[in-house]
Amino acid sequence: MPAPFMMLLGPIRFSVDQASYQQLQRTTQYSWATQSPLGHPVLKYLGLGGPTRQYIGPGEDSITLNGTIFPQFNGGPLQLIIMRLSAGIGIALPLICGNGLIMGRWIIESIGETKSEFFDNGAARKIEFNLTLKRFQQDFLPGF
Repeated sequence: MPAPFMMLLGPIRFSVDQASYQQLQRTTQYSWATQSPLGHPVLKYLGLGGPTRQYIGPGEDSITLNGTIFPQFNGGPLQLIIMRLSAGIGIALPLICGNGLIMGRWIIESIGETKSEFFDNGAARKIEFNLTLKRFQQDFLPGF
């Protein structure tokens, strides 16, 4: 039986015993068009009138993961290499939560790392990472 995981992003496995994230931040935007109607300035001052808004669809959806890797345990720097290779391929990856929720396809927008607490040979004992993902939206009917 495979070990439980927190999240899968294509070949990247986030779990407590490997690349573990301590913070997941998700931001979802929504698009609204604004139209300023003609009207008397006194009405606008009183809160009557002013711009109207119309919902025009969903905007960007992004996730930022902040986590830590301890190379002396499972995983190590290889996990960051897998993240960078996956991002460099240039394809959207499936994102699956540990509870089985399929969140669609996402792209890796950026990867950051900070190494600290070094061994005497210069290898890091602690690697903190942040990974920014953007939801990949593809039109269902190309050309329409």
